Order: sequence, then C-alpha cells, then structure tokens
Amino acid sequence: MSAVDGIATDVTLRIYGASELGVLSQTAPGAAHPRVEYVGGEVFVGLDHRDGNTPVTQGETEGADAGFRDAVRSATSAAGDTPVEGASSLVISEEALAAAVLLDPSRLAGAGLSGAPVAFPYARDRVIIVGADDDTAIARVLDIAEQLYEAEQPLVSAHPIVLTEDGWAPFPWRERLPELEMRFERVLRLFSVRAYDVQTAALQRPDVHIAPAKIQVLESGVTTTFAAWPQGTATLLPVVDNVIIADPAGTLSVATMAEFLDAAGDAVIRTGLSPARYFVPGDEPDASKA
Repeated sequence: MSAVDGIATDVTLRIYGASELGVLSQTAPGAAHPRVEYVGGEVFVGLDHRDGNTPVTQGETEGADAGFRDAVRSATSAAGDTPVEGASSLVISEEALAAAVLLDPSRLAGAGLSGAPVAFPYARDRVIIVGADDDTAIARVLDIAEQLYEAEQPLVSAHPIVLTEDGWAPFPWRERLPELEMRFERVLRLFSVRAYDVQTAALQRPDVHIAPAKIQVLESGVTTTFAAWPQGTATLLPVVDNVIIADPAGTLSVATMAEFLDAAGDAVIRTGLSPARYFVPGDEPDASKA
C-alpha cells in the first residue's frame, strides 16, 4: 500500500499560518514540509496523522495530488456538524471543525451573522467568525487576540479574512473600520513579534546575529516594534517600525525601517524568509590585523 492509500481514515485537519510554514521551510524543508491547501489571507490547511500527530508531508504525497485532495475532503466531512443555527458570532475551539468551516464555508449558511462572514484565525483552538457589519463584535474579537498573545500560546494569524464570491479574501478593515485602526495595528504587531520569536529560535547560527523584534508602546498609546543592529555585525533583521543602530563606540541612533533601508541601499538584501527579514552584511575583516 502506498503512502497515500487509506490516508483518508488516518488523518485529521490541521491549520497553519504563513509564518509557521515559513519557519518549517527552514526546519522541515523539501519532502519533510507539510502538504497544505491555501484557504485565504495567511491561512492554510493540511493534514495530521492521528496516530503520531505528525503532518502529512510533501514527500509523502508526491505524485498523488488527487489522493491528497480526496483525503482533505474526507477529513472535512468527518469533522462533525457546525452548530451555527442563528448564531450572531462563532468561537470555534476545535481545530478540525474550524478548518472544516474554512474549507467549506457553506457550513455557515444557517448563521445569523450581520454581514458577510469574517474569520479571525488567531490560533488553532480559537478561530472566531463574526459578521462584517458587526462593529461591536469585531472590537470584542480584538480583545481576545490580546488575551491569546498574553497567554503565550502558539498563534496562527492576526489578519482577518472575509468570505466573498471567490472565497476567503483579506478583510479591508482599514476602509471598513477606521475607528479601530490603532487596535488592529497593535494586534498585528503583537502577532508579528511572536512570529519573529519563533523564527529567531529556528534560525540560530554562529556567524550571523538573528535580531529579535520587540514591542514598544509610545506615550501616545501607539504600539510600535523595533530591532537592534550592532553596526558592523552580519545580521538578519526583522521588518519593524524602527531600527536601533549601535555603533562600536556604544552610541545609539534610531531610524525608521524605510530610512534604514534607503541609507543601506543595495548592501542590504531582502531574504526569502517568512516572516520577512533583511540580511545586513558585517564589516569585512581587517587584513592588517590578521
């Protein structure tokens, strides 16, 4: 029996965020990488073997695209019923059920949402769905995002997705909810820092400084992010609001990310990492001191 034969009865649905898949591209590349289907925004769904809680991988399903899709459909059907009748909002704490709703939005047909369904895929055990026109519910969802961040549990994505005629798409909250912009921006930065924390641990190497992203709340209440660059040191720098530059004499200066990149020019290279980072080269060794 091949690796794909019988897979439909062996698996359960698994939710992935783009940042986790980016880390896995470093720690489990190629054939070891999870096989996933794209949902929308930063969200993907794959399969886990029930017996070992291990992902169904690209190597495992190579040349068996139809078999993989059949297994996803079977696992979606097996996820159970979605209790949505008349509900004005949904908090789905069972991962397989949440994934099934994302893959098969027709499950939401009986819900009493105010406007198009908007999914907030914050964590595997916390996918929240509210109506696009329910401003009060959306504000409450942002509270939950902060609670999940403070709980230090694994996160999926801070980017909400809305159901359209063509499937799930990024929810345009800046245009729809300008009064909540500061709160959305804060949640995006909290989740970004958490994603960079996970990436930093996965990228550790002796010859390059992996700069962590940090949170700073300004006196105005605005939440920003920053990272430090030890000048002259080869560094992988996260995308943040501000870069603190420490020169060898110990003097500190601050530049916005855009200012830093403009000043560095072609010397700084955007990597293919996800979350995105820039490689900042170090100083060339001084031959006179060799």
